[in-house]
Amino acid sequence: MAKISDEVQVNYKGLAESTKAKLTANLLSLEGKKPLLESYARLAALNGIKLDLIKDKWSEPAAHFFDEAHNDALLSHFNASFGSWRPALQSLRSFFENTMAAIYYAEHPVELKKWEKGTFRMEPRELREYVVGHPLIEPIAKEKQVDLKTRLDGEYRELSSAVHGSKSIFRMTGTDGKPNLADVDLAKLGKWSARERSTVDLCVLMLVAVFNQDLDGTKRQPLRGGLAIALTPSSKKALKSHYNIRIT
Repeated sequence: MAKISDEVQVNYKGLAESTKAKLTANLLSLEGKKPLLESYARLAALNGIKLDLIKDKWSEPAAHFFDEAHNDALLSHFNASFGSWRPALQSLRSFFENTMAAIYYAEHPVELKKWEKGTFRMEPRELREYVVGHPLIEPIAKEKQVDLKTRLDGEYRELSSAVHGSKSIFRMTGTDGKPNLADVDLAKLGKWSARERSTVDLCVLMLVAVFNQDLDGTKRQPLRGGLAIALTPSSKKALKSHYNIRIT
């Protein structure tokens, strides 16, 4: 095994100390900002869906896809909490993908077994096409005010730009080319928040449609109340119109 030089070890220790100091300062600077508070409320809504519906209705292997999706959303939140914007958006795309995968594999146990063996995989484009045509989601997918396919494709494309750094606005480094792990930038916080709101809205909308018979009328009022912050007015209107689910 190659010996690590004393200089490299000293530099590593210096990097660790400076990174710890910077991330701590960033956390304190961004703590309590409205977009992060709202994000945490959306995370709580996702947790409610997981505990009240998914754990009870889906097989454990299928539910584990949403466990991972929920964890991805948490990673996005915490990366944003200290200003690591690109990883925050990357985690958001993973949340998007794993939510759609959870919906698919919950209803395809044979394909799930094949996936576990490494012989089957649904591409993101195929997952988007599947959820748009899902019998329980299709009624709202065709709703003009929802325009689900256009929104799914557009949001995925935008998040993919962050994953690949294919747009300059998603780069972490500046013109000086120096490494940058995180920075306190309220404009970037706002842009991340916009993407998170849209992605969570899409995912919750699809999940509520799938579980519509467990949420209509007066059912699960506490859960429905917690979902209010996770859905846009147009999504709430579509759910009320097509499934008699009132979320206020």
